[in-house]
Amino acid sequence: MVTEKRGVQQIKTMGGIVDGRRTRTSAGALLELSMLEMEKQRLSKEMQRAENRCLEIRARVAEIESKQVRLQRFVDRPIVAFQDPAAAQAAMPFPIHTAPTDRIKRRALSY
Repeated sequence: MVTEKRGVQQIKTMGGIVDGRRTRTSAGALLELSMLEMEKQRLSKEMQRAENRCLEIRARVAEIESKQVRLQRFVDRPIVAFQDPAAAQAAMPFPIHTAPTDRIKRRALSY
């Protein structure tokens, strides 16, 4: 026997029950219009939050892609570029930021 999986959308609440008698009066129709407008506003806000999140995700993906390109250029750079910095600048118009080798602190272990 396979049980059907249910989510939050399948929960029935008293607010979801639509009473057909309510819309027969003008007051009931106004109440229903008000409820529909509130639901519309809630869904509009939810849609705006989703769009903002999509923009954040797209920006992060673009940032990751640019970093991948920069790191790939660093990996693909020939060893000659390490010996002749002028040739490296001529070959690559975009700078690759690396730590300067003359100012690296080294620690000596003493036992």
